[in-house]
Amino acid sequence: MGRVLFSALLGSLLALTAVPHPWSAATPLPLAALLLWVCTPARPTAAAARLFWSMTTFFGLHLLFLPLSFAALFGAVGALLFLPLFALEGGFYALLALMVTALLPTLPGRLWGLAFGWVLLEWLRHLGPFAFPWGTLGYTLLPTPLIQVADLGGVLLASLLVTSLAAALARLTAGGVRPLALTLPIWALALLYGLTRPEVTPPTHRALLVQGNLNPLDKVQGTAEPLPLYTRLSAGASSDVVIWPETAVTALDVPRLPAHPLLIGVSRPGQNRMEAWDTTLTGAYDKHQRVPFAEYLPLREPLAPLYHQVFRALGLPDLTGLQKGQLDRPLGLRGVTYGAYVCYESVFPSVARHLVRGGADVLVNASNDGWFNAGTGVEQHFAMGRVRAIETRRYLLRAGNIGVTAVIDPRGRVTQALPPRRAGALSARFALQRGTTGYVRWGDWPVAVAALGLLVLGRKNNR
Repeated sequence: MGRVLFSALLGSLLALTAVPHPWSAATPLPLAALLLWVCTPARPTAAAARLFWSMTTFFGLHLLFLPLSFAALFGAVGALLFLPLFALEGGFYALLALMVTALLPTLPGRLWGLAFGWVLLEWLRHLGPFAFPWGTLGYTLLPTPLIQVADLGGVLLASLLVTSLAAALARLTAGGVRPLALTLPIWALALLYGLTRPEVTPPTHRALLVQGNLNPLDKVQGTAEPLPLYTRLSAGASSDVVIWPETAVTALDVPRLPAHPLLIGVSRPGQNRMEAWDTTLTGAYDKHQRVPFAEYLPLREPLAPLYHQVFRALGLPDLTGLQKGQLDRPLGLRGVTYGAYVCYESVFPSVARHLVRGGADVLVNASNDGWFNAGTGVEQHFAMGRVRAIETRRYLLRAGNIGVTAVIDPRGRVTQALPPRRAGALSARFALQRGTTGYVRWGDWPVAVAALGLLVLGRKNNR
């Protein structure tokens, strides 16, 4: 029990340095203690158990906004639904510890094996229909200039910096000075890179970002009337484009849209999409990264009775989820190419990268975080999404139902924002950007570096 409690304590400390806390760059310190704790036992199963309890606790605290928010909306049932998620995420990290400590018997090998393996696991957690990349460590560098390296190798390059420094600090406790002596200059170079990034192009265009502050439960139950509200908030717009949040209106509302150039979130049967309107429909983008067990319901037909009971307990109608998106190109509107994506997709670097490779001059994220009215979920989502602007060096226009509605410049800085959880419209200023970054060109190459590091460790162990 003492080991379980100490593991939970280390997981708690790690959660306390996660985004959106302004001190999140201190993450290598608790992570170093955690790596050392996990790598000490001789038996791989003991190491796995330690990391399981640490990371289950980490996710329980980091994602506490989920049970708190859903308990407020749906009662105790809404909160209990997330307990398996925390244990599942902890299980992934336990499997990582089991594999690394079984293959690498020495303390130095285990520490570096976990540092490299951690980045590989974060990459895997971005993939597939059950992808859930919350808790990616690279985001913890956001309050510092170090995060600017994301334009070279994405947020996973920042993760590799974090895990490498943590492994070097943990190694220092056993008398190994050399790893830290090699790691600190890399951090210094990353810091210098971040401090010397050129200033961004001054704003040349205007957009009106609309925040409706509607209760999403009312929308699901059909008791809300969003179109009159969004039309009123958009009245008199003198902008290049008016942007409404995710699922701002339904297909039934579309024939009554106002006459502005619009980028709007539209809920159509089986689809959650962004549409470009300029009197007529000029283009559409389908949401591809669906939220597991909310927009993507695995085995929906075979498990229909179970889903029915869950939806009934939550007071929801029988939901069917979204179809897999088909449209994935940027949207053109009056000479501007917008890389528009939807809500949850903002935590997937590959989505923004794909749109910029397709010619997007500016990024647009339409979101609806109205389900998260407790804890720091809204702020976490916003903080992670800001890194997409850095990775692609594009302005990012974000329109959220309850917030955060804001403009993020190509260095990830918030230049304009509306107060959250109130209806309003933001006259946003932005510029069009051209060119490609290292990340846009080469993608998640730090994953290959981490894999090569593991391969080298394994070869050394087999000699």
